[in-house]
Amino acid sequence: MERITVLGMGPVGASIGLALKSVGLKNTEVVGHSDHGKTSSLLKQIGAFDKIESNAREALSSAQLVVIDGPIAETRSLMQIVADHVESGAVVTDTGTSKVRTAAWANEFLPNNVGYVGGRPIVKKAFEGIESSNAEAFRGGQYCLMPTASADEQAIKTVVGMVEALGAKPYFLDPVEHDSYSSAMDILPTVISAAFVNATTGGDSWREMHKTAGIPFDGQSQLSSDDPIDAETQCLTVSEPLVHWIDQMILSLHKFRTQLSEDSDDLVESFITAWEQRARWETGVIGKEATGPSLPSSGESMAAALLGDKLARRLTNLGESGNRESWQYPRSR
Repeated sequence: MERITVLGMGPVGASIGLALKSVGLKNTEVVGHSDHGKTSSLLKQIGAFDKIESNAREALSSAQLVVIDGPIAETRSLMQIVADHVESGAVVTDTGTSKVRTAAWANEFLPNNVGYVGGRPIVKKAFEGIESSNAEAFRGGQYCLMPTASADEQAIKTVVGMVEALGAKPYFLDPVEHDSYSSAMDILPTVISAAFVNATTGGDSWREMHKTAGIPFDGQSQLSSDDPIDAETQCLTVSEPLVHWIDQMILSLHKFRTQLSEDSDDLVESFITAWEQRARWETGVIGKEATGPSLPSSGESMAAALLGDKLARRLTNLGESGNRESWQYPRSR
């Protein structure tokens, strides 16, 4: 019987266990490792694995595929544990956000006869602890894969097979490219959340202002409640691309500041652009739109001749709410 082992348990790892169990893989045992009593009890309650082992050696024994699911601060030590007990010819993957650093650890610690394929599932709905883990968490989503030189064709096929069993779509990336994207999509929001909390609570006015903090404050500050050591470690492992995206954020905020101070008509356009970009992401249309040039209608051409391009576009767009895409802002409101 083959064995898949998930090590360093979080809700992503538990969801991988649930998903693999739900598809009924033939002659395959799905094992979870946790040396934390409460976590083990929760895993048993939700039936995440065929077996739960508290001993890493036992969990890794005879495992053909090992999935490391832990915060980046623990990934190095987990990689060392895997290296000490993994079977010859096994394949190791992970779910973390820093692929360059993790690949370096894999190269440093894993035996030469063990392949490493970096991985990270993209989950759009937040987990609320192990108990919120579910088998459908990855279905239809992207699953980033970053093979290294140690991974042969069979190793890559093994991880791709797991990804497809989860119902996800393999998305191959270079580790450096992935870390640039991850620093923007995963880590920058945490930095922004912390900066927002520090900016709004750092002055004397917070003593009274906190009484008015409600849903918007709670939503924007949520990520600042993540473990500070984990947040710092994540930032440091992708510091170079993260600095780039922080600079981009500063430029974006400065643009809003300028538009506000100048009472610019472009302020609403900045909000509309953000509204539409998020809607395009939410509806899944990015990359699917027509790419050819958009030719103006006869009515648009006439309006442009009479009113000028900018005003014409605004006025003609106001009457087109019935023809707009689902992600376009209803300007006729």
